[in-house]
Amino acid sequence: MKVGVILTSDDPVKLYEAGTYIATELARGNEVVVFVTGRATLAFAGRAEVSETPEVKRMKELHVMWDELFSAARPMGVKVIACETASKIFAVGEEEYKKTGLVDVVSSMYTFLEEVGEGRVVVF
Repeated sequence: MKVGVILTSDDPVKLYEAGTYIATELARGNEVVVFVTGRATLAFAGRAEVSETPEVKRMKELHVMWDELFSAARPMGVKVIACETASKIFAVGEEEYKKTGLVDVVSSMYTFLEEVGEGRVVVF
């Protein structure tokens, strides 16, 4: 089954929750396509401002930061599409995505929905 996940936030706890869900779906043998839009584009470009909250400190200690989860999911086949319009709104260039290595392509919601097809879509 194909699973589409839409990410809209740059909040590290919200991204951790999404990363855990995505890794679990991949482990279950499902194909996962992620659409990064809104402020999440800043996180995937490495520009999100992360406050050192107690939760973030603990996630770092446990090595479960969202970007670590996504890096680990890359070899499992997750495909990540960054929203071309949100990228323009937040002035994120493709070279920034390339530096983090977390985005496969910059494209549209239409492309994302075509990739997911009749699969389910989850929004975080």
